[in-house]
Amino acid sequence: MNLATSFGPLHVPHSVPSERVSAVKRALQWCDTITEGTSLWRRKAVKKHVVVERFVNGAKVTLSPILAARQDFGDDKTGFSRHHLPVTVNDHPVCVVPKPGITGRNKSLLLHTDLVASLLQLFCIEDPPLEELPKTLGKVLYPKAFPGGRFDIFFSPERQRLREQFHGEVGTEDEAMAFFGALDERSWVHCLPLLDPLTYPECARFHAERILGRGIERRNGINIVWALDIIQTLDPEHYNERLPIFMSHQAEDVARYAIENYQVVDSEDGWDAFSPLLGHTWNESFWEIVVRLLEFPDLQESLLDRCEILFTESEDHDFRTKILPFMSNYRNMDDSIRAMIGELQPHELPTFVFEIKTYGAWFEEIAFEWVEIGRSRLNRSIVEALMANTSFDRSPLWEKLMHSSSGAVRTSLMPHLANVGTDQAFRLIESQTSHDMRFVSRQAYRWIASFKTHPRTSEVLHQGTKSDFKGVALECERQLRLRREEGLND
Repeated sequence: MNLATSFGPLHVPHSVPSERVSAVKRALQWCDTITEGTSLWRRKAVKKHVVVERFVNGAKVTLSPILAARQDFGDDKTGFSRHHLPVTVNDHPVCVVPKPGITGRNKSLLLHTDLVASLLQLFCIEDPPLEELPKTLGKVLYPKAFPGGRFDIFFSPERQRLREQFHGEVGTEDEAMAFFGALDERSWVHCLPLLDPLTYPECARFHAERILGRGIERRNGINIVWALDIIQTLDPEHYNERLPIFMSHQAEDVARYAIENYQVVDSEDGWDAFSPLLGHTWNESFWEIVVRLLEFPDLQESLLDRCEILFTESEDHDFRTKILPFMSNYRNMDDSIRAMIGELQPHELPTFVFEIKTYGAWFEEIAFEWVEIGRSRLNRSIVEALMANTSFDRSPLWEKLMHSSSGAVRTSLMPHLANVGTDQAFRLIESQTSHDMRFVSRQAYRWIASFKTHPRTSEVLHQGTKSDFKGVALECERQLRLRREEGLND
């Protein structure tokens, strides 16, 4: 199956569950809404798809929602590794992985497309808050503001001098060993990337072992990751067995590397390797452990049982507000959720509501109370939470949200209504075609077009061709043309 998206065509393998397809479609719609509502992000055609880019502190940042969607559908040929977002700076990939504790909807702990949308949202202001930036991205964009930024490590004049000296003096293994032997500790560390393991295998192996032999007590994370990569290249047979000791390393990038790259034999091996680390709830790699354990369906119940114990015993408020939404996506946690809601501060509600899954009709009453408050972020979260709870008639809430919320909330509700596909859903979306904000009107017509067989689809689209908004009129003409090509009656 192929999907037509505003970022290009997207192939959906038959093996992908319909719930995941729907989640990715919603995330792409979120990306579309975010980038259409700001002048900072600009779209650019690249080969057969569209990327979005903007300049941040003089550097070009490029994100690809369509590649993120392909990752979510299991495509491992996007050029980006598992759990790494399709982000480049000045056309060079940057290692950006989700923050610990991020959970996703529809029984997925990680949805690349959602995370790309979050980054797009983060950069929707001229100067994004530095404390919210992923560290690896922050080091590249604001090198002087982040310890270990590339200003210090990769672009320093001293490193450039050493690079030139290395290329001028080194051509053999012996010369490589002599060159590194003459360097002091600081210079030695900065020159490690020059050691190609295929060109200088003995020297690279020697220094990799030198780094790994120091143990895990030192915070030389970049060096350890380099050393492990060298071992993977030169001694692949023993590489896997060396990873477990680094899963609890105090440097986040090392722990993540070891956890992500450890090759598990079977579910028993996975539980033995990862479950002892679940008690370290303060460790930022906790959620990476959860992700790995979820790879094994037969471990799910054991994992959730352990998480419930951790939730009950923990006094860490932040951890409890993260672990509870995660568990709710797999089992009914309504009693705990209702209790937790009473403990949350107003600013904590939007994120919490966005991530939870509820199962009872009790949510209707409290959702109406929240909508009356009129906070846009909270209302968008209510939209997401509503879609998974079918224990009551959601129509009154949908109507309330559609007629009393911001444009962003209304457009975020549209794909859900289109997925429901009823006549009432059609009429709610149609009511927004005359909205005085262009992006709301355009999105309404776009989702009207998704009702392929509704008797009034063509009629509404024809009305849209007379819109005062040129872009809206062109969109409706495009949708009508597509209908004709598909053999649908006008």
